[in-house]
Amino acid sequence: MNNIKKIIRALEFYYLSGKPISEHNETERQKESVYNSSYFVLTMDREKLYNRCDRRVDIMIEQGLVDEVRSLYDQGLLHKGSTASQGIGYKEITEYLDLSKGKSEEESQILLDNAIDTIKKNTRHYVKRQLTWFRRERDVIWIDKDEYKDDEQILEYMIEHLKTNGAIK
Repeated sequence: MNNIKKIIRALEFYYLSGKPISEHNETERQKESVYNSSYFVLTMDREKLYNRCDRRVDIMIEQGLVDEVRSLYDQGLLHKGSTASQGIGYKEITEYLDLSKGKSEEESQILLDNAIDTIKKNTRHYVKRQLTWFRRERDVIWIDKDEYKDDEQILEYMIEHLKTNGAIK
């Protein structure tokens, strides 16, 4: 386990309950929900999904991510160890700002391009972890966006599903 926060949480849980958190998590997974609910997860072809992630990062850069991070950084609101500085995008741009101090414009641009590439890679990895997490969940209703013309059709499918299963009338 490399995640310090998870380790601290597991130790706190053990200290308070006398049981390992893994035992607690397994017990919680076995419980049936008291609610009549449906759990929808949207997905699509992996390559298309990753391309959308990359485009999203490009849009964030175009809309001023670097200036936003620089402003927060200059105000002392982003610093190593703060939770906000660990977010995808913030972390990489903060590192870019540190590394580009005193560099030429050309060197700085190379560092920025590398930071953007790293944001894209980290975003894709995050999406992959999310999909893995959803696959472990019970009763997930997977919706492949590629099978629908638009979001309106997806919504219609979801509403029909909810009606059929008595979640809504």
